[in-house]
Amino acid sequence: MEKCLHVEREKVALVVIDIQESLMKAMDPEIGRTLPRNLQLLITFAREMGIPIVATEQYPKGLGRTVPEIKNEWGDLSPIEKVSFSCWRVEAFKERLNRLARKQVILTGIETHVCVLQTAADLIEQGYGVHVVADAVCSRRKLDWDIALRWMEGIGAMITTSEIIAFQLLKEAGTEEFKRLSKFVK
Repeated sequence: MEKCLHVEREKVALVVIDIQESLMKAMDPEIGRTLPRNLQLLITFAREMGIPIVATEQYPKGLGRTVPEIKNEWGDLSPIEKVSFSCWRVEAFKERLNRLARKQVILTGIETHVCVLQTAADLIEQGYGVHVVADAVCSRRKLDWDIALRWMEGIGAMITTSEIIAFQLLKEAGTEEFKRLSKFVK
């Protein structure tokens, strides 16, 4: 599997993993401010550019639902409930992603070293180009976050940021789309 060097809107889906109430409360307060803002940027770009969004919730009965500021961004999207750490091991997720017929994934969510890492590994094994957004994933401990990002990069994921993704999707300045969306990248 070659690394997927460019994000192509016609080929990519945004995956939002487990941005849930209990999990967010366990994160560093600074992460609690920046992660939702970065995710909101990615969701806005996805909606405006027609990029499908697939979201999950890990055991929502115990961990709560998706935090309101994220759920409000994606509207009537129904997250896929799961107990497996890897999203790929959940049949509903696999079916939804296969139906989209997109072979690139922008991966975001909680926790970097658990659900995000295991999902990335499985997707890479399945031939997906995986872009892990470093400022839109988090773990309770910085060391776990750092090691997981290095691990994913080592197995073929591109490690990126929300702003890099935004400009990869825009491709060029001077267009109406650039004028409309660039204001969100500030």
